[in-house]
Order: sequence, then C-alpha cells, then structure tokens
Amino acid sequence: MSKIALVLAGGGITGAVYEVGALRAIDDLLLNRRINDFDVYVGTSAGALIGSYMANGYTPRAIMEAIDNRHPELRALRVGDVLTLNFEEMARQALGLPKLLWRTGVHVLTRWHELALSDIVWELSALLPGGLYDGRALERYVHQTLNATGRSNQFDALAKELYIVATELDTGDRAVFGSNLTPDVPISLAVAASSAVPVLYRPVQIGNRDYVDGGLHGAASLDLAIEAGAKLVVCINPMVPLNCTGSRFDEHYIRRHGLQAIINQTVRTLLHNTVRYHVKNLRAKYPDVDIILIQPNMDDQAMFTVNPMHYATRLRVAEHGFASVTRGLLQNFDYFQHILSRHQIEISQRRVVRELAQLDSAPDRLAAAEALLLQRSFARA
Repeated sequence: MSKIALVLAGGGITGAVYEVGALRAIDDLLLNRRINDFDVYVGTSAGALIGSYMANGYTPRAIMEAIDNRHPELRALRVGDVLTLNFEEMARQALGLPKLLWRTGVHVLTRWHELALSDIVWELSALLPGGLYDGRALERYVHQTLNATGRSNQFDALAKELYIVATELDTGDRAVFGSNLTPDVPISLAVAASSAVPVLYRPVQIGNRDYVDGGLHGAASLDLAIEAGAKLVVCINPMVPLNCTGSRFDEHYIRRHGLQAIINQTVRTLLHNTVRYHVKNLRAKYPDVDIILIQPNMDDQAMFTVNPMHYATRLRVAEHGFASVTRGLLQNFDYFQHILSRHQIEISQRRVVRELAQLDSAPDRLAAAEALLLQRSFARA
C-alpha cells in the first residue's frame, strides 16, 4: 500500500481553525481510514501547529476541543499563547529612543529639502523590535500540552513522519525539521520557528541560527511529502484571494474597503499563487502521484473578511471550514472516490449529508456547529 500524506499550509489562527474544520469534514467522509492513519504530515506556519498534533495522534475533534477549552487533558489554546507582546525587545529598543530622535531631528533640520515622509518613517522604524509578538509563548504551549498528555515532543519518537518548514533568516534558505533531519530539535521549537511571521513575531533562535515563517518559501511544501514516498497527497490551503467580479460584490470592492483589504488580498494572492504553481509543477514532474488540493472557493467572502490573526472567531471559522469543505467534497464526490479508490480508500456520502442537514435545519447554526464539531464520532455509515 502506498504512503499517504497530509500537507497543511499556513494562514494564521483562523487558517489553523479552518484546517481543523476541513479535516473533520474529510474524516467524516472516510470509511476504512482515518485522517490520523496517514503516513506523512507536513506543516508550514499555522499548519505546523495542527500537523504536529495530528502526527501525535490527536483527532480533529480533539484539537477542536482544545481550541474551545473542552478537552479533558489538553489545556485550551489562549490568546496569550499566540499573541504575547514582545516586551523584552520593546524595552531594549526604547533605550535608544533619545539618540534616534536626535539623529532624525538633525537630518530633518539639515536636509529637509531632500527628505520625504517615507525617509523619516524609515529612520524611526529602527526603534521597532524584531517582532510585535514573542513566539516563545507558542513554543511553551506546544511543549507543555504534548508532554502533559504523554505524547511526544521529539520527531524521532513519533510513529508517523512529521516535517515542519521554516525559513533561515540569515540566508533565506528553506529549513526543514524532521526525524531524519533534526532529531535533537523539539517539535515545539520547530512549530514556533515555522509560525514566526515577519514583523508580527520576533525570529526564533534554534542553536546559533534565527528562523522565521516557513511560508516565505511557499504556503505549502508538498514536495517534502512526495520525497518521503507519498503517492497520495492531500493538501489543505486556507488562504486564497477573493474574486469579487460577481454580481453580489460592489464595484471596486477591494479598493473601496481600504488599505486593510488591499493588504489582505495581496498576501492571499501571493500565498495562493505559490501553492497553485507548486502543485502544477509537481503534477507535471510526478505524474504517478495523486494530489488533492482543498481550499476555500475564490468567491468565499466569509473567509476573506476574517482577520487571519483573530482569535475570537475561531468557532465560526471552524464551522465554515467544515460546511464549505463538505459541500465541495460532495459536489466532486465521483472524482474524489475515483482518486481515493486507487489507494484503497473507501468513502461514503451518507454521514456528511446527514451532518449538513443538521446544520442547515438548526435554528442556531453556531450552537449546532459546536455540538457537531465537538461530539464523539457517529457510527460509521
């Protein structure tokens, strides 16, 4: 039987939660296999966090319980675990404020006819820390939760293959952490490094090197799964740009919503294009490998309007991920059934159809989603 891989792309807090909802949808479609039965797990940025728990045997439901503070063993993922301010570096940088203001003032007075506002802003940016938040809080959370529940924080102790992608700051090279590559690096530290989005998070030091977000080398590294021997690769990418040319969108929708929407669209376009071209090239290079790419529709306004780092919307995003991915799987059921059957994986529509009906008929959709996503698995259809 060929190896099967799960590749999880980045996408911030909401991207991670979308992936959990999507994983639950996939899991409910499977008959003779579970998501946790896959052989290889590859994670980048937010996907590294979810992938590390999947490789440790946690089901999508258990991860959702932890996110919602319902798991009997896993401590809830709190705001402070992912958004702890980098006070240490802020304080250190603040000591240089008088000197920086003096130097900037001298430049303004002596070269005022040559300076633009952007020059002054650039000079003052030297006062900023290496990142607004400190990723060590996330490292501590992953370390504590894995060790407290008897799971493993070491790559070489896992029964599954796990690869986590980061970027080496001083060279720009892709860094891959895994059992055969970096057995001495804790999984928790690799997750923190992979999730260190530049500007938002300070670089994470491992040994004598600094690392930042693995998404700089592409939102997802499917090639690692193929090189590990996978013949079926399922990739979940939560970040896609919004195609707002449909009739339900206002004219110049993105521009009219200002800088925030423009930045959001720009980042999503860059990340989505890296995945799209990566998948295209791999399909051409490895025609014997089946690649299934699961992501939001291009007109998915709900996913676009949610701040990727917004913690409070996690349940709504998980429900949306579950429902939208389920509908996508059902619309293309024959295609997925054909692909998966080549790898001896059986699927059925009956269970997910029943679950969607529960959601659609519920007077309180969010409460119904909470009950559905956190309940114990139904009997197999």
